[in-house]
Amino acid sequence: MNNSQTTNSIITSIERKKKTLRSVLFKIFDWIYTKSFFGILQNIPRRFVKFLFVGAINTLFGYSMYALFVTFGFNPSNALLISYILGVFWNFKTTGSIVFRNKDNKLIFKFFISYVFTYYVNSISLNFLIDNLHINKYLAEAIVIPPVAVLSFVIFKTFIFKDKKN
Repeated sequence: MNNSQTTNSIITSIERKKKTLRSVLFKIFDWIYTKSFFGILQNIPRRFVKFLFVGAINTLFGYSMYALFVTFGFNPSNALLISYILGVFWNFKTTGSIVFRNKDNKLIFKFFISYVFTYYVNSISLNFLIDNLHINKYLAEAIVIPPVAVLSFVIFKTFIFKDKKN
């Protein structure tokens, strides 16, 4: 087997694993949407619930990075900045392809700009809670996440991944 065949074999294997992971995630989402919480979630638009589901995965990644860097001694603002930078590309792919069914990589710049905006909203809120209300730096970010998530959805739906279905 030459290098080209090996590379193609690896790419094919990765693509199969991505499809399997996506299939598992969709099955988990469908179960959550239809069966959990006594079916109450079915009263909420499916796209928003899907955004929350994908957002939970993305947030787990982002918060883990934030907590890791704070634990390593970074100040909260720098830890937040690093976690945002690390999350932008992953979040673009998951949010775009899973929630909005849009794989257009040309939208990354708009997505990035929306992240800059939500970063500043998040940072200002985080610093306010820590500096003025003296809330623990871990808890403060956990408090800020939900309203910033709603703001992100509105921005993504309205300005980034807009289509006739939105």
